[in-house]
Amino acid sequence: MATFLNIIVLGTIWGALYSLIAVGFTLIFGVARIINLAHGSFYMIGAYLSYTFVSVLKINVPLSTLLAITVTSLIGMIIDRFGIRPMRERHAYVLILTLALAVFFQELTHAIYGPYGKAVKNFVTGEITLISLNISYQKILTFLVSGLLVTLLWFFIKRTRTGKSISAVAQNQYAATLVGIQPEGVYLITMGISAGLAAVAGVFISPILEAVPSMWVFPLFKAFAIVIIGGLGSLEGAIIASMLLGYTETLVSVLISVKYPDIVYLVAIILTLVLRPTGFFGKKAH
Repeated sequence: MATFLNIIVLGTIWGALYSLIAVGFTLIFGVARIINLAHGSFYMIGAYLSYTFVSVLKINVPLSTLLAITVTSLIGMIIDRFGIRPMRERHAYVLILTLALAVFFQELTHAIYGPYGKAVKNFVTGEITLISLNISYQKILTFLVSGLLVTLLWFFIKRTRTGKSISAVAQNQYAATLVGIQPEGVYLITMGISAGLAAVAGVFISPILEAVPSMWVFPLFKAFAIVIIGGLGSLEGAIIASMLLGYTETLVSVLISVKYPDIVYLVAIILTLVLRPTGFFGKKAH
């Protein structure tokens, strides 16, 4: 019973966190049709900014969180406006640019903060015990924030005028232009949202895992796995795939070994590409 509860609880927490990273990655692909290899860097930047504001500058947690998300979103929008926009249709250029930026941000954080991990104290202290499982309030907070933001994003996309503009551009850029929607403005907003969501994940993971310069790599790979499983451009697919990955990794960690969870997403990518290349919710290109 305790083992089952461990898998369910921890799998749900990690799945919710993965969804926060993955929905931003799949959102920018679904709207702008670009693969942003710097997406994991926004996660890293969020974590390091959280450390800077909370631990170094001693700013209170709510304001630090808001500042970290805002700054990261602005960085994402600057990259889109001045780096991606001039060559948006040249996908190889975008891949090379975003990969170069990811490496640049890694080396920059290494130069500023050094190679050693930077820890942030828990935003909330204490823990709750379920049977024999101890769950920190920080992990519960991370789950709640992740679930809330993913839900709000869904309502934003489906219910607001700006969100419907984003959906329109994702469905048909030419038709959206005909009804007065400016695609470049939509791309800019979408990149800001995408970067902000990744930053939130970085901010709330920083008290759980130390921030290190190379921490952008695994979230990027897992985002790849999630959007391939769920279907490129599908928010619903990204959320479901995130939860499946969270549960599967926890299952492997608990029942087999903590050494093997990171193999799960690689196996998932291979199986999905072989058995269902479009993913669970993906659509065939016309």
